[in-house]
Amino acid sequence: ASSWRRTQNRAMACVPLAAAPQAPFAVRGSLRQACQKARVPGASPLRRGGTLRRVPAANAKAAESDDDFDLLTEEDLEFVGGEFVVEAFDDPVSLANALCLETIENAKACIEERGAFTFAVPGGSVGKSLAGLADAKGVDWTKVHVFFVNERVPGTKCYDLAMDTWATGCGIPADNVHKVKGDTTKKSAEEYTVQMRNLDKNQLPVDDANGLPVFDLILLGMGADGHVGSIYPDSKALDDESGAPVLAVDSAAKKSITFSLALINTADRVVVAASGEGKAETVRLALEDEDCKLPGALCDAFSQIWFLDKQAASKLQAYEETGEDEE
Repeated sequence: ASSWRRTQNRAMACVPLAAAPQAPFAVRGSLRQACQKARVPGASPLRRGGTLRRVPAANAKAAESDDDFDLLTEEDLEFVGGEFVVEAFDDPVSLANALCLETIENAKACIEERGAFTFAVPGGSVGKSLAGLADAKGVDWTKVHVFFVNERVPGTKCYDLAMDTWATGCGIPADNVHKVKGDTTKKSAEEYTVQMRNLDKNQLPVDDANGLPVFDLILLGMGADGHVGSIYPDSKALDDESGAPVLAVDSAAKKSITFSLALINTADRVVVAASGEGKAETVRLALEDEDCKLPGALCDAFSQIWFLDKQAASKLQAYEETGEDEE
């Protein structure tokens, strides 16, 4: 497996995963809180084309107290500007294992930090990939809440997949797995927003700048056309500027609700997964084309991660250069 970290102007340097410095999950909470305190309206802590650095644990330790948050300067903001990492795995099984590990480690860190963890998942291949969560050790699943990035209306396809594949096996209380309700997309989107707003702010914090819920982790699968959730290219949902967390999607193909890009990009950590040769060109556009406006390319959270298998990564310049170095 290989990893790329975007350092400046979307340039991606390739480094072996084993050599990539990893900030301990335990310190990520401090970074998240510091960033939320310092975030200002109209500004994202992670800008495409900006200079991004992973914060060493020693520096992260300095931001642990509330007093330190108020002392953050513009220079500090640049330093805690977030991370952008792309990881390529040998096969879909390894990718699925990585998705489970990512979820487990983030859950443990958040529960240790504040006694709560809230994440969102899609259906499809990513939802199926989480089957391994049912075997996880050391996670207090009673403190976990689950939402769905998108869902057909009416319907419970994503909810049923999660319950059958991993949520029940994990022991997550049924009331903590948030089902989309309603017979119309408008009512369903409104009701799902209410479910988020009704959660205790410790369970699902709210961003001071935009007023949107801040998920600890959002998992996404990107389609061959670049869609994430039910946000498709050249769609109303893609162009939405309402600031709503959940959108109604009424298309000829299907009716559904979806997390908005605004909500996705407010999350502390977002993982976009893609596998298969059929997605290689879309992945290349999303990661290497400055002008790309595909939904997947516009996912830009504080901590933005891409998990790919080697087929999906095959057209990335960094991936090709890795192959040359290995030869």
